[in-house]
Amino acid sequence: MKIILSRKGFDKENGGVASPIFPDNGLCSLPIPAPWLQRHPPEPRYRVSYRDLSYDSQDLGSVVEDLTLNRRTGKPRVSGTDFCHLDPDLIHDDLVRKRGWLPIFGQGNAAAAHLLNQGVREGDLFLFFGWFHKLGEDEERNKFDLAQQDVHVIFGWLQIGDIWCEFKKESVLPKWAKYHPHVRGDVKRFCHLSEPVDVIFIAKRRLDIPGIRYRLPGGGVFSEYHRDLQLTRPGKSRGHWKLPFWMYPTRARTPMTYHPDKRKWRKGEACCYLEAADIGQEFVLDCDCGYPVNSTQRWLARLFSHAD
Repeated sequence: MKIILSRKGFDKENGGVASPIFPDNGLCSLPIPAPWLQRHPPEPRYRVSYRDLSYDSQDLGSVVEDLTLNRRTGKPRVSGTDFCHLDPDLIHDDLVRKRGWLPIFGQGNAAAAHLLNQGVREGDLFLFFGWFHKLGEDEERNKFDLAQQDVHVIFGWLQIGDIWCEFKKESVLPKWAKYHPHVRGDVKRFCHLSEPVDVIFIAKRRLDIPGIRYRLPGGGVFSEYHRDLQLTRPGKSRGHWKLPFWMYPTRARTPMTYHPDKRKWRKGEACCYLEAADIGQEFVLDCDCGYPVNSTQRWLARLFSHAD
């Protein structure tokens, strides 16, 4: 099995701020803005704005406006009515779904080619992570607690049940999938990895990983922050990760993609440390290349013990 650490959600260039960890430890990854849709609005049935989504009793429109508020102008950089790129799409109740819907994730161009070149296939596991920061207890509006640490946190997962690499006429696709931004209205053919491609990953109906006895869907989100989900080393900048010891690469273990430089890795007593790459969306770890099966399964079981 391959584990893919996939960077998603708001970042410095897309949104400009972290996604929130709410005061009650609730996790909410903010999908990136889609300004290209503002210029060329799609059909109404394909539009998703921040106000169409929610966290608990708040719509995400108010959340993004609070967090991106420009104090100088008094206006938010991201409006609640702005369209967003809802990908990965992991939460059934986010939108009205057509029958048959499953969690879905799309990737294109170089990042898609990277996944396919690494042999990512059915049964492999995406672990989605992003930039998070805890909010303060301000009752008037959502506001970051500047005393808290910026961190990378795993917020969701998708175990691949099916991969769509070739799209013909839209009519041949399942009705429930036509809304997705990597699918809608397109006629695409996957020919050569050197050419731009769109690839769609569909979740299994149920998570199927040895050693995990919890009955969980094949794709979903971790609703609450827990330290086991945090990649960032406590007290360090968010790109300095603390990982389980078994992830340390050796001659017998192929290192995670984008991280071949052994100087970026360091052993700890019961863990290892990594200076994570600033570039790249998809970091692929081939667990079949010398990594201990039991340790991998125990780590995943611990992660998924925090899933609903």
